[in-house]
Amino acid sequence: MKTKDKIKTKAIELFNSKGFKNVTLREVAKELDISYGNVTYHFKTKKEVIELLYEDMLAETKQILQTFDMSNLFKGVLEAPKLTFQIAMKYLFFYVDYVEVKRSYIKLAIRIEKDNEERKFGYLLLLNQLQKKGVLRGELTQSDLDYLMNLSGAMRTFFFINLHPDNFNDVDLEKKYVNYVNQLVYPYLTQKGIEKYKEYLS
Repeated sequence: MKTKDKIKTKAIELFNSKGFKNVTLREVAKELDISYGNVTYHFKTKKEVIELLYEDMLAETKQILQTFDMSNLFKGVLEAPKLTFQIAMKYLFFYVDYVEVKRSYIKLAIRIEKDNEERKFGYLLLLNQLQKKGVLRGELTQSDLDYLMNLSGAMRTFFFINLHPDNFNDVDLEKKYVNYVNQLVYPYLTQKGIEKYKEYLS
């Protein structure tokens, strides 16, 4: 593994375990048993590390979402949390320290909001299709769907913020996360949607 990749890997480990605000580049260097200058050769500031890790997380998310099942939209929507769970766990600090990251790095915060809006727009198109297919209730307005997407994003972040550290190694954590996220859509389903949801769970 190249030094730059070792630095990123160790930074993720320390950010996740101690919180990104409590970790310095000197500590990363010490943990890797390399000089501080070696670290700053690749990353002049911690901000550069954070920004590159965000780009990595985004790229990994986009890559894995390419496996989204477009032939079965509802199944694809229900599978999405499962597809992204491991990435969320890998970059846990972006969720647990979400507010602090945004507060500390304004430009990155703007980028995150922009990316979230683009991602939300994509999912809204899927929800519109599910309405047309009779899976989601037809009386839901665009405003209702927009609210649903905002709530879904907040719940995903809250799940990790609210999680006790002792539970991070829970073997059923992924299943609990998927169920937690997907239960949000249940009240908005038609009878047809409910049947498909139960079929997915069986």
